[in-house]
Amino acid sequence: MGIESLFHLNRYTAGTKTDKHRHDYAELLYVSDGSLIQYVNGNPVHMKKGDVCFVGSGCVHQELTGDENTFVIRLEISDEITDAVISNKMADKQAVDYINELVKILKNSGYIHFCYKDDYDNELKDMITAIINECGVSDAASVYMCQGLILRILWRLGTSYEYAQSRFIRKKINWLLHQEITDFIEDNMKDVTIEMLVENFGYQEDYFNRFLKSHTGMTFTEYLQDCRLKKSAILLKEDSMDVDEIIKKVGYRNKGYFYRIFTEKYNMTPAKFRKYIKEKEL
Repeated sequence: MGIESLFHLNRYTAGTKTDKHRHDYAELLYVSDGSLIQYVNGNPVHMKKGDVCFVGSGCVHQELTGDENTFVIRLEISDEITDAVISNKMADKQAVDYINELVKILKNSGYIHFCYKDDYDNELKDMITAIINECGVSDAASVYMCQGLILRILWRLGTSYEYAQSRFIRKKINWLLHQEITDFIEDNMKDVTIEMLVENFGYQEDYFNRFLKSHTGMTFTEYLQDCRLKKSAILLKEDSMDVDEIIKKVGYRNKGYFYRIFTEKYNMTPAKFRKYIKEKEL
């Protein structure tokens, strides 16, 4: 992956209108300052400071700036770069699934418009600035650094930004976010809190209760309890730990409370559950 032409910087005066153009690569357009309207296949996309528009390869687009000294950063995301990012060891399965989904969306709709949920996202700007710095160095390590940064940028957009797209597209990306949130809860069930979700994903507390309710039918507290009880049942089947150890491992301190909720879910105590599983296997 060559990085010499990975990014472009453009500063416009108010009212500047570019010619219609298209590229043989996808373009990630970030408004660092000012505002503009991006026309993609004739559809106007109103962008403010901090917004990102991901335009698919081959799509006809042009820009009309609205403010003085509008400053735009453009990243070229070619198929070669996308393939390299996906095959990067930093990319886990969910990241690969997410990027593949973005590629499908770009082919179908032509663009994705990302808007930060709060006022401004300094973290995203720092990632883009880091790419520019790496391109300035442009040595062998810079290639891999840029791949990792692009992966982080795309994941940041998918998990911390709103996107003004069709219901189908929102459903697809929401499914990927659902997988990421539930995996995080399950991986950290011993001590996870809703504050940890806020810190990791950038949404407000109420969002997680509403999001989980719509996908699982449970609030955060209910979903966490369900995960802990299912995990405790798996551990009881393995027969390698006593019940007190299992209670601590899944995140409970009150033995009486655990016995009560476990019995409510499985209609038997943990000890009877273990005995029942052994007899069933025999």
